Amino acid sequence: INQIKKPNNKNIVNFFEADLLLVLDSIAKKDFNKANLKLKKLEMYAKNDTYQLIIYQTLKDFNNLFISKQFKKKPNNFGKLDMINYAFQNCYLNSKNTGSYFLNLINTPGSDYSRYSFFYISYLIQNEKYNSVYEISKNIDPLRNSLLLIQTKKWIDDKKLNSFKNYFSCQNENDLLAEFFFLISNIYSSQDMYNESNFYLNISSFLNPKFYFNLILIADNYYLNNDYDLARDVLKNFNYKDEIYHWYRIKKTSEIIYKESNQDKSLDYLEKKIKDFKNPSPKVLYDIAGIYKKFKNYEKAIDYFSLVLDEVEIDTYTYADVLYRRGGCFERLGKYNDADKDFLRSLKIRPNEPYTLNYLAYSWLERKYKIDEKITMLNNAYAQKENDPYIIDSVGWGYYLIEDYINAEKFLRKAVELLPDDPIASDHYGDAL
Repeated sequence: INQIKKPNNKNIVNFFEADLLLVLDSIAKKDFNKANLKLKKLEMYAKNDTYQLIIYQTLKDFNNLFISKQFKKKPNNFGKLDMINYAFQNCYLNSKNTGSYFLNLINTPGSDYSRYSFFYISYLIQNEKYNSVYEISKNIDPLRNSLLLIQTKKWIDDKKLNSFKNYFSCQNENDLLAEFFFLISNIYSSQDMYNESNFYLNISSFLNPKFYFNLILIADNYYLNNDYDLARDVLKNFNYKDEIYHWYRIKKTSEIIYKESNQDKSLDYLEKKIKDFKNPSPKVLYDIAGIYKKFKNYEKAIDYFSLVLDEVEIDTYTYADVLYRRGGCFERLGKYNDADKDFLRSLKIRPNEPYTLNYLAYSWLERKYKIDEKITMLNNAYAQKENDPYIIDSVGWGYYLIEDYINAEKFLRKAVELLPDDPIASDHYGDAL
């Protein structure tokens, strides 16, 4: 920013990103009127670029809010981004409508806006609505939600509600805009535009350096670009203070070691670091189990999945998912009775879960056990996941085993088309011809 401000550099910094930084510099210093003047120049660039238009218009709306302290619902036709902005603008004013805006966003069907539960919880804590906080926490999956939400749940479970204000405040203008630029960074990252993504993520970090959790996106961008040294540098920001993000650092580092070296060194590193956790959360145990399963160390995977089952609530979807995964490990070891028990108990909790149906049915098909019954199970799974190649292969193989070769060839051909390099699918199709 200081370089852009120098008079002798004005001719070489005449582009959108440079002027954007000047606008943000004024906002960061709470000089909102000056920011309004600089926004006028930003408008010129925005006419020919959709993303730049979104950035310009959103900054303009927020800056007007910062000046007037009044919410003006003005749709910009930016889809769900408008809903996100409305929620944060009401939160800034501590409006009584804040909760409804956040809940409408979080509960949007067909989309995952669960990230915004963190900001809603932060708002509730600020307003001392603790019962609502604990109710929301009960519905956060401790294993499969985002890292931010799992860390959120851990703070709540550990009665560390004061942690929230250390990272974000709706009344802080910089914090609000930091979240907006994190969203822009995500959009670029989703299109494999990692340089642009990192630029806007750096802006987000400049505005709110406290919210270091967002740095996982930079680490992931570097990792996907094979820039492992840069990824390691970013990972150093995550320490033991916040367990879930500390675990992310260890897990990502082990992935880098695997890429650079081999499986054994990756596991050696992981096993040494596991000892740093005196009382690891279910998320840590679950991920360790998954890593051992990936590396085909099924005995250790079973041990860790069993520890997870001791920690999560019985007869929940989370419990059923762990049973399914542990059952898969038993099946790989040929311990079919144990596998069947886990699969059937999982299905008792989630009766029509397609992947559990498929795994159990395929296992029984391979053992020539209850074949006719398993065809029904596979068709149930297929009805829910018509485009899943592994389920399609299972259905086709089931038809082959009951000598319905017409249906077998139809499904197995489709499976091979979707999985041209899979040896099992190819073998099955070859047998059916």
